[in-house]
Order: sequence, then structure tokens, then C-alpha cells
Amino acid sequence: MGAFQGLGYVCAMGVAEALRGLGVSFAAVGWPYAVVDARTDATLCSCTVKAGYDGGMFCTCTVVAEQQVGLLRAFGNEQLDAAIQEAVAARVGAWEAQVVAGRAAAGPLAPVLSDYFDLVALMGCPAEAVFPNGNVMARGTLAGMDVWGRATLVLEDGTQLDIAPEQASIRQAH
Repeated sequence: MGAFQGLGYVCAMGVAEALRGLGVSFAAVGWPYAVVDARTDATLCSCTVKAGYDGGMFCTCTVVAEQQVGLLRAFGNEQLDAAIQEAVAARVGAWEAQVVAGRAAAGPLAPVLSDYFDLVALMGCPAEAVFPNGNVMARGTLAGMDVWGRATLVLEDGTQLDIAPEQASIRQAH
């Protein structure tokens, strides 16, 4: 069950890869589970993942187009739906195989952390950690993620701040 914590990250990767496959070259991951325009950090899609048990474990991923939905209108709904479903299923299937093979023993993102890191739009850029109420928690440089999905901001004084998705979101620094 602990591995299910990684599904939101994996699904966001699949959505970003689906959009890139359709020619949206600027699609990137916005930590933790969003898909953003890498040029502006505006949200393209959000991913919501729910897991449960009903005679066996299951997970659902809902993808919702956000602010820049107009960019996605060039694709028919069926084409967009099929591309996203296929890419998410492929990403989750490959991740699941890695988990079953024991490659997630260190944490649920261990098998995909390098790929996830490469897809995050603000990696190495000035960023803000923002509390759920909209107030800024901290400003720094987004420096990485760990195998549990916590993001690391390096602050001006050189200290590192690790942030879980439940604590804050990360956006481009203003």
C-alpha cells in the first residue's frame, strides 16, 4: 500500500508525456501532480489520484484541463483522451513492474525519480513554497525530490527545506 503514494507523481508524468507526444513540447510536471506550461508555469492539467480496496487494490486517476485549456483544443477530445489514457497506463504499468521487482524498496518514486526530476518545469529555478491558504512559506531554488516525493528548496542562506505535498505547493517565484 505504501507504493500507492507514488501514483500521483507517476500519473502526472504520463500526462506530460502524452501531451509532448501530441506536440505540446512545453508540457512539464508541476510538483507534485500537475502538468504545466514550462514556459509560464501555468497549469495545463491537474491529476487527482484515489486508491482503495474492493476485493483487491485499485486506483483511479482523474485528469482535468485547467487554465490554458485553449492550448489543448487543437486536439479532439477522443484523441486527447486516448493519448492520455495510453500514456498514463504505460507509465503506471512500467512503474508497477519496477515496484513488484523490488526496485521501490527505498521509496515509491525510486524507480522513476530520475525521469520525474527531468520532467519538473521549475527544477533549478527560483520557486516559492505556498501554504494551502495561499501564503508564501519560503522562497528558494527548487533543488530536487526524494524517493517519497518531498521537494527540496535551497533557501538564500543555503539551508534546505523539505516539503511534502500536504504542506505546500510550489510555484514560480514572483
